[in-house]
Amino acid sequence: MKELLKQLWTIPNMITLFRIVAVPFMMWTTIDTSTYIQVGNYVFPIIGLVILFVAATSDLFDGWIARKFNQGSQLGEIIDPFADKIMQCAAILSLVIIGYVHWAFIVVLLAKEVTMIIGGAFMAGDSKNIKANYMGKAASFVICVAVIMSYFHAFWAEKVFYLDWIILGVGLVLTYIAFFNYLMQAIGIIKNILAKKKVAKENSMDETQSTIDAEENK
Repeated sequence: MKELLKQLWTIPNMITLFRIVAVPFMMWTTIDTSTYIQVGNYVFPIIGLVILFVAATSDLFDGWIARKFNQGSQLGEIIDPFADKIMQCAAILSLVIIGYVHWAFIVVLLAKEVTMIIGGAFMAGDSKNIKANYMGKAASFVICVAVIMSYFHAFWAEKVFYLDWIILGVGLVLTYIAFFNYLMQAIGIIKNILAKKKVAKENSMDETQSTIDAEENK
């Protein structure tokens, strides 16, 4: 625990922590209409978008700094993807609350994220054996573009037939394609974990039985 706390004070991890801390402020300025800014005939939650953009952009720097100055850490590997997911889900949830995004989008996204969290927790260190999927990166990019567009939902809904929702839907389809790719890899890992546990249990039972037999033969 002390080692993890020590790792927190590296520059990459502090940037990641900034992204997490920025989430409630992004949600507040997205939901609270008193913070909105008028653009022509429309009023948009631009301050919330700016906070989201700054926080998301900072993700480009923490990874670069970690590689450039050899400041990668175990804690960073844990909190960096967590920060990305919580920021993305919080932004979409905020847009759902104000009616800029349909609630079905967040339900579909959270179903995948919760499943991945449960699977990752079960696999623990073995999850590192899952190879990166470029489809996942493409999906994250498309969803990011769609979220930014959704901050101007009133415009798209009126002018371009809900273009923001269409792109968000495409992003979710891509993220599920990536998810099933991860799932196929995870199933193999989970089978190996269960097989190892079964062998360990059988060995333990054999040792226990041998001890009992030895005691009876005395």
